[in-house]
Amino acid sequence: MADVEFVHEGHPHLEKRKLKPPPKVADEHVGFNGHLAAWITKKVGSMWVVYLTLVFISIWMILATWGPLHRADPYPFPFLLFLGNVVQLLLVFIILVGQQVLGINADKRAVATYNDAEAILHEVEQLHRHLESQDRILNQGISLVESQPHPWIKKRHAIKPPRVEDQHVGVNGRIAAFLTQRVGTMWAFYVGVVGQFGWIALAELGVIKFDPYPFAFLLFISSLVQLIFMFVIMVGQDVLGQAGDRRAQQTFLDAEAVLHECARLQHHLTAQDKVIVKICGYVKEHAPEHHPVRVVEPPAVKPAPAG
Repeated sequence: MADVEFVHEGHPHLEKRKLKPPPKVADEHVGFNGHLAAWITKKVGSMWVVYLTLVFISIWMILATWGPLHRADPYPFPFLLFLGNVVQLLLVFIILVGQQVLGINADKRAVATYNDAEAILHEVEQLHRHLESQDRILNQGISLVESQPHPWIKKRHAIKPPRVEDQHVGVNGRIAAFLTQRVGTMWAFYVGVVGQFGWIALAELGVIKFDPYPFAFLLFISSLVQLIFMFVIMVGQDVLGQAGDRRAQQTFLDAEAVLHECARLQHHLTAQDKVIVKICGYVKEHAPEHHPVRVVEPPAVKPAPAG
């Protein structure tokens, strides 16, 4: 009887994936700047901060209208408006940092998912080869099943996993990517802090004479920068959405190919079942009858005479 000729060849990604955990957003916050951005995002990104902000603004407006803050910041509350504007501009930088981190992490997940699917399809192909090797033994070289692999398996080799940076196409896309990369850092946050508070200090010291309290020109510049960055943030959200849609499409096709290959395996195994049943029936029909085995008991040992 011929030996099985198949030798399994494992995909190299199977061993590599055991050494790496799945990509997480927290892993992208590296260094002091990364940890600081993560801490600010965690503390500020909650509904409790929303409630506290609403309560703070409401109390300030009440005190500035009927209370002791009436002389310091009367309606239309220029200092409150200025304070909120400063905080908004600084938080815009944090939001852009978060988008950068989400984009990097999403790219790593896309590559990991792509490699996982590649390894799965490779192992399925190995199973098909193993079954075909068994066919040559069970059926003397006659193929039991005629089927073709899913066409997506060949196409996917020419398609790279969708990445966020690949969605920035054309002049506008490259400009948006440039702004996001430059502004979406903690260094931009530090520049914003130093720039605003430095401006205030210089205005109070009389160095900047054209913009005294309540710093109308600084407020105007800050509002203008926030408006521009809001559009950049929306562009980034659109890019993240496009990359997510392409990943979903690729994952869908990968799953469809895997299910198709599983159906092929099931069909192949069903065909082999029929052959195995026929072989077992042939063996049972032509094998010699079994004769009952006669058990011979050993003779009893007589006890030795005393003395």
